[in-house]
Amino acid sequence: MTDRRPKFALIGHPLDMPLYRAYINFLKPGKSFRDELILKLFEWTPSYKASSWTDISFDGKNAVDGILVMVPFLPEMRDISLKTVIEKVEKAVAIAADEGCSAAALGAFTSIVLQGKEEAIARRYGIALTSGNTTTAALIVRSIEELMASRHRNLSEAAIAVIGASGDIGGGVCLWFGDKVGKMVLSARNRAILDQFAAAHRNGFSCELEITTDNNAAIKNADVVVFVTSAYQPLFSPEDFLPGTIVCDASAPLNVKIDAGRRSDITLYHGGIAKLPAAVDPGFDIGLAAPDHLYGCMTEGILMTMNPGLPPSLGRGKITKEKIQLYSKELDRYDIPPAYSCGKETLFPGGL
Repeated sequence: MTDRRPKFALIGHPLDMPLYRAYINFLKPGKSFRDELILKLFEWTPSYKASSWTDISFDGKNAVDGILVMVPFLPEMRDISLKTVIEKVEKAVAIAADEGCSAAALGAFTSIVLQGKEEAIARRYGIALTSGNTTTAALIVRSIEELMASRHRNLSEAAIAVIGASGDIGGGVCLWFGDKVGKMVLSARNRAILDQFAAAHRNGFSCELEITTDNNAAIKNADVVVFVTSAYQPLFSPEDFLPGTIVCDASAPLNVKIDAGRRSDITLYHGGIAKLPAAVDPGFDIGLAAPDHLYGCMTEGILMTMNPGLPPSLGRGKITKEKIQLYSKELDRYDIPPAYSCGKETLFPGGL
């Protein structure tokens, strides 16, 4: 009798209404439904297993299996109660545990609604949970460093604006670049939280530091802008940025409205995305440009399954430079670079 292969779970939901319509069309090709009806049906539906994979390997030696668990929720569901969403996410965790998964990654809003409850739920179901935020941060900072180097631009002279700096990923990005750039602008809705964060990590910021709640002011003179907010509506359009700006939009849903038109004089891309050695494709559109692209949060769940000693990302303010470095080494170990895409277009197919 052979040992059971390790198994991961990716827990998530459609990021916006267009992706949900695409999913409905995948389930019911050619059918048309009113938005109000499918939203209400989705609200009533419990979490369920949507896809599964076998024999996923990043090194050609060790393999794992996996499942995708759908949490029927959309950011547009403003009338749905928080209690209902939490119940849906906990049901998804229960499904992952019943399927024999050793680790589960909480994607998009599923990690936000469980914040502060993850460890208790993980113990209840005997499964390791992670928001995957550390791997997302690692992919973001690496992509910025790669793009700046490819353009022969000096990070130590650059101004970087982090929109959503009070969040877990935003804080990690700020700490990573705090002693590497010329200026950093921290922007979020709550000024007090930003002030507390800056005070707690004052020794980590050797650069000029600006704190604001005005996102428009934050991006005004930035060489690099990183979006890591939980906003469910676009905040900016491509025309809002200075020529030459590197714009890393790692929010889910995205914060920059790309259908407003493309600009060749800025670099706008979907940040925090991994390019995997083996495709983990659910068979339907999850908002990525290629089958071998995967969200950093989900990638972390797979890495934790392959290497159970890796620490999970849980709670807010827990990402450190050391944890980013640890997961960066794991990405290097399996030759997983950042993926670069904008909408459905893969950028730099020939390399940076």
